[in-house]
Amino acid sequence: MLKMVRMGGAMMTKRAVVLVLAVLLLSYLPILGDEEDSFDHQFEDPSPNIERVEISPDSNSIQDLGTPLILEGSEEARQAIAHSTIGTYTPEGLIPSVYMDYSLSLPRSDLALAIIDGQVGLWDSRLDILQIEGLSIRSTIPPSGFLIQGTTDAIERLQDIESIVAIHDVPSGLMIHQSLRNHQSSSNFMVEVIGWKGDDMVRMEDSGLGLQDSLLTAMDYLSDPWSPEKGVIWGSTSFDNLSDIVSIPSVSYISPLPSIILHNDQSRINMGINTVENAFITGLNGSGQIVAVGDSGLDDDHGDFTSRISGLTSVTPGDSSTADLSDGHGTHVACTVLGSGFRSNGGYQGVAPEADLYFQAMEDDDSGALYSYGINSMLNSAYNAGARIHTNSWGSQSGFGGYSTQSEDADDRTSTWDQYWSYDGMTVLFAAGNERNDGVSPPGTAKNVITVGGHKNRYSGAPDEMYYWSSRGPTDDGRIKPDIVAPGDYVRSCKSQEATSAGGTWSNTWYMEYSGTSMATPAAAGSSALVREYLTEVIGRQAPQGSLIKALLILGAKDMGARDIPNDDEGWGRVDLVNSLIPDGEVGIFVDDRSRIRSGQVVEYTFDVNTAGKEFKAVLTWSDYPGSSSSSIQLRNDLDLELVSPDGTTYKGNVFTNGRSTQGGSKDSVNNVEVVALDSTAQGIWTIRVKDSQHGGSRTWQPFSIAVRGHNVNDLSPDPTFVPDSMSVSTPIPQVGEEVQVSVQIKNIGAGSVTDIPVMARVDSALLGEQLVSLSPGQTEDLFWSWTPETEGDSAFEFFIDPNNQFDEMSDSNNYFGEIVIVSAPGVRVSALEETITLVDATSTTSTWDLTLTNTALFETNATISASSPTRVQDGTEFGWFQSFTSNTFNLMPTEQVSIGMTMVHPAPPPPGTYSMTISGYDIENDVLSEMTLYFEVPVLADANVQLLNEQILVSPLEPTKTQITIVNDGNGAQSYDVELVSPAGWHLGLDSIGTFEGSSHGSTGTLQKGSSKTVDITINSPGAMIPSGTTFEAAIIVHSRVSSMSWTQDIFLIVGPVDNVSLSPVPGEVRKDIAPDSLLIIDFSIENLGNREWELTPYLMSAPGGWNVVEMNPVTAPAGQSVDWSMSLQGNGLASSGLVEIRLATSDGFKIDWNTSIEVLSAASPRLLFNQVYLPDGSSSSEILGAGPHPVGDPGFDLHWMVWNEGSGVWRPSTNLELPNQAWSSSCSSPSSLSPGESDIIECLVVIPEDEPAGSEPVITLVMDGDGIEIRDTKSLLVENAPRLSWNLNTEPIAHEGYPSSYRIDVTNTGNTDISHTLDVVAPSSWDARAIDGVRIVLSPGESRSVILEFTPQSGSDGTISLNLINAPDTEGSTFEIPVDVKPSLGGDSGLEGYLPLILGTLMLAIIAGLGAFVYVRTNGDPMSLLKNRASGRHTSEQEDTDIVESGVPCWICSTDTTIGNAWACSSCGARYHKIGQVTGCDIISMGRCLHCDAEVDELVEA
Repeated sequence: MLKMVRMGGAMMTKRAVVLVLAVLLLSYLPILGDEEDSFDHQFEDPSPNIERVEISPDSNSIQDLGTPLILEGSEEARQAIAHSTIGTYTPEGLIPSVYMDYSLSLPRSDLALAIIDGQVGLWDSRLDILQIEGLSIRSTIPPSGFLIQGTTDAIERLQDIESIVAIHDVPSGLMIHQSLRNHQSSSNFMVEVIGWKGDDMVRMEDSGLGLQDSLLTAMDYLSDPWSPEKGVIWGSTSFDNLSDIVSIPSVSYISPLPSIILHNDQSRINMGINTVENAFITGLNGSGQIVAVGDSGLDDDHGDFTSRISGLTSVTPGDSSTADLSDGHGTHVACTVLGSGFRSNGGYQGVAPEADLYFQAMEDDDSGALYSYGINSMLNSAYNAGARIHTNSWGSQSGFGGYSTQSEDADDRTSTWDQYWSYDGMTVLFAAGNERNDGVSPPGTAKNVITVGGHKNRYSGAPDEMYYWSSRGPTDDGRIKPDIVAPGDYVRSCKSQEATSAGGTWSNTWYMEYSGTSMATPAAAGSSALVREYLTEVIGRQAPQGSLIKALLILGAKDMGARDIPNDDEGWGRVDLVNSLIPDGEVGIFVDDRSRIRSGQVVEYTFDVNTAGKEFKAVLTWSDYPGSSSSSIQLRNDLDLELVSPDGTTYKGNVFTNGRSTQGGSKDSVNNVEVVALDSTAQGIWTIRVKDSQHGGSRTWQPFSIAVRGHNVNDLSPDPTFVPDSMSVSTPIPQVGEEVQVSVQIKNIGAGSVTDIPVMARVDSALLGEQLVSLSPGQTEDLFWSWTPETEGDSAFEFFIDPNNQFDEMSDSNNYFGEIVIVSAPGVRVSALEETITLVDATSTTSTWDLTLTNTALFETNATISASSPTRVQDGTEFGWFQSFTSNTFNLMPTEQVSIGMTMVHPAPPPPGTYSMTISGYDIENDVLSEMTLYFEVPVLADANVQLLNEQILVSPLEPTKTQITIVNDGNGAQSYDVELVSPAGWHLGLDSIGTFEGSSHGSTGTLQKGSSKTVDITINSPGAMIPSGTTFEAAIIVHSRVSSMSWTQDIFLIVGPVDNVSLSPVPGEVRKDIAPDSLLIIDFSIENLGNREWELTPYLMSAPGGWNVVEMNPVTAPAGQSVDWSMSLQGNGLASSGLVEIRLATSDGFKIDWNTSIEVLSAASPRLLFNQVYLPDGSSSSEILGAGPHPVGDPGFDLHWMVWNEGSGVWRPSTNLELPNQAWSSSCSSPSSLSPGESDIIECLVVIPEDEPAGSEPVITLVMDGDGIEIRDTKSLLVENAPRLSWNLNTEPIAHEGYPSSYRIDVTNTGNTDISHTLDVVAPSSWDARAIDGVRIVLSPGESRSVILEFTPQSGSDGTISLNLINAPDTEGSTFEIPVDVKPSLGGDSGLEGYLPLILGTLMLAIIAGLGAFVYVRTNGDPMSLLKNRASGRHTSEQEDTDIVESGVPCWICSTDTTIGNAWACSSCGARYHKIGQVTGCDIISMGRCLHCDAEVDELVEA
């Protein structure tokens, strides 16, 4: 949501205080009534004493510039570069000027930046580019860049365009506001995500280029996303999501959600309004003008707005209130524009006190903050309501001087509506802000709006001293802002009676004093209303462009203080309507806002200045095509103003020194306002020239306005024209053959005289005559012709001035005049005041025409009138609708006319179409029939039938409530209806599916056929507070027609339904113990009513255990929000049992409260417990627990049995548990769930003792039975058996080598539950000499381990087994451990291989010789002798080395080949030999980590 804060200031030196409040205009008049002024300042009225001048309004006081001379041309040359917000694009690439996060530097595949040849016009290049299907030019990046979006194939086709000199990738960061381009925080922040605009300048939710995406996809990355209008999404996100959002093709820009601030009698004098008003007898007061104000809220019954509020609406999402509850800012602003001064007897009158007000409330009543759907929606709404001036005293709290998306939207709307051939122009004003040197606040940075600064309104320095805190320009791209300044310091205006914190520097009951540009802006808006009223009502210039209003305000603006306009403080100066509107003496004002220009054209106006040495000023303004947040220069269509003197000296627009134009200088390519102002002009012909130098916008035509003011400035051309409605005939309806006089008036409205200009008259294309006339400026002449009609009927008269176009006139378009004269003969003639009547009310059943029946003869006659049945023109269908006349027979005197009413009765409404009826007037005496055709136009008419499920809807105050409405199209054709939901304060009614987003208060039904309906789902969101049941709130649904201005309102009454929430204490499920079976049991609990209504609760006992009877149980009343205690009594009968008591308390309408408690009655049972039997796994058993011997450890365990019996008189329901020494033990028991009196049973428990339980220990176990408050226990001691057990582990592979000592390490662990102490006996083949070298006795406690080192030397190559045995340990599990040893025989031994040794060695030698031969042959390329010749010395060295290698005869323990003496490893523990690394492939003891013989670490290896 667009959050806003006010724009204002206070009389303090510190900015922190100045920004708190916005202030309004001070009065120079004495304080009215009994108020006390807190100021004693004295000041004089700065305006002259002016009496009311009784003159007629002069329609020529501001004259039209006339039709200019238009010359074709071409755009000026440009640099082939493009200035974007991330740097400058050149043909070679981007020269970056900012740093951005890497994730945002990646290019978007759907975008390209095209650099246009500087010698080719932008418009010509645009037309070439748009020939490519699948492309759209999204923005111009001045001076020579186009930001283009399209499919990949379409972008590649850009290379075929000759005018494009370079195409570059576009980083996604270009589409993101500069403050978001770098990672600053991991926390979320609010952003605005917007889509592209289409050709109609309406934002879209998709790119429209077939890229298969949607802007709504961005909602996946936002928290609490919301769409205030189509093509715009607000929500919260983190920096990590930005790259994903901006990569969506439908996203055109992401920016922080702007935080916006809100930025009169004395002001009337300072702006010269009293002078302007008094100059005309009609008075200028704003009448006929509708001014829209967007601000906090409005005290609409203040009294100063009586009967002049044309519309009052809220633009705050979720808040339909329009009240001005905070500081009264909106009321103060609106009253400055158009307050009547009623409460001050005219003392504090607004600038345009008779203008109408359309107010848009922006303040959220709950928080006091300002919100809005955005300036685009606000301007559209106001424009559609008829407002043509829109003033805004608010702006962004950040981004000062920058061109925001809100600035772009303001330029979008104003440039669209200034297309005078399609629209009425709208003037939009924004406060500059109160930031002084920090810059102008957006959207005041928009090009086409009037940005208003403030000057002092009273006291010292007024009016030519700036308001201290008024924001200064220029904008970031160097444009002049503010445009003008108006009174903003010490402004007095209306005080909201409902405001809670209205302050100011002065106040009384009805008025108060504020300061700030918030106050200056409505003063300028009121001035704009007077200018527009002057243009439309005084000089008859209808629907002026907004740019013309701006031009006239600048035309009359006064330079404040030293001559230095334009400047960054006051722009073009202080508003002065006297200079803008009232020519003084010989001063002339000329304007044109009905001209347009296209690429390269030049428009020229010529003036004759006949008095030298006088001031001259010309102002050119145009509503430029909107800029872009992606470019650093915002001007799109660069128009240039030039003034050429009689001697050819040229003055360029905006080239100023000391407040006046000077020769030379450079053209202005930044501003869309250009001014030339001279102190002294030479006599002669002057030319004003306007050129379209660069045309970067997407529209063909650029409309513009020009205003000129100077002494004796005249367009010397005459302009004779016919005075409207001046033709007359001496006999209104002449008879055939009757001679009559025909006259017409001609007036010269030009500035020059004309002599003997011909005026020709024709009737029915035949020449009636031609006359010569001479006219001086302003002269009127009557011309007469004689004429005798020859035939009856309509005679067409035509009059032509200068029929042969021989004279030079200001305008030739007003040289023709035509009119029909009716010629009569005997008979009657039927005519109608309106031949065509259009039905506008779908519920109307009758339509009436006002007819006239005329006797065209000069003698008396009788006549009748009749009508044919209506026939639909489209298909000829005839309808039998009833018709009647007020009278249908007449006696008519000569030339008498009678008025007749004809009424037709028709359905409500009839089918759409055009119906015709022939009306026949019959002259009975002369048998003459006169016919005419009447038409009945029935457009598509709206008639919505709003159907509710129920006018009263039961709603929850805490949860959303769903409902439906049905809208039936009872109109006469297919059409759509807009739906608006009006919510009561604190509630929000939202549309589920037909709005722009879920929960929207506005939506559309889509097209409904005649008689069809649309069911609309609505969610009613509650305030979330506990509102009393039955409270009624009033909401409404308003259905608006799209084919007319009709609306249908259906009230909806929201009835708060019951909310039944309860808290019970104690909570259900409590247990009440030790209850005697014959006791009086009181059951009570507390009931807290957390609902929104009172309960009348009736109790019910739903269940109770046997033997309990109700003694007392009474109803109870529980008021909403309170707690009550309730109790009941139960009496036991002596045999009452335990169980669950269930209670229900219920209201008569079905609400119920269930509660329960368990009661445990003292039991009459008497259980006994006795050990019964023990069963061991070996089959032995005993009735004594130790009678069968020690108890075994480990699985499968053993069984213990107990007997239990009940000696009492009551049933016993026990639970059984066997308590064990620790968690390592396990047991499972089967036992009875109940025992009746005299009954007995056996309890069977399986017990498993852990294997490590110490032998001979006597652990204790206890059988526990508990139930009905009775517990019995039996404890027994066990005796744990002896269970000796060993486990062995050999830590190496059982491999040995014949003739070599071997050493094994064996780990032995006592895994039993008793100590072990036995002698170890080693048994092995007799020749192996096997022995345990570290002792022969094994002594281990339970869980203890030790190692045994076994050494032996096999004397043969045969395998054998070594056995380790504990002596005298037959009961010890694992007392024997056997090791099968794999013995590797020696090559020199008796293994039987020696017989094969010579054969093996021979074969090996032959293989080596053959390999060496092949190697030598290949290496010498078939010439082995070369090796002998070239490498003799090498061979000698090699032979010497071979003689140094001596084999040891000791094999390696890895590869079993001999090691080398002096170049081998030996294990320092066992002596095993190993090769060094690289001697034998794959043989590497180091990588193995341990000796293969004794398992010693490789760190113990030594050289051998």
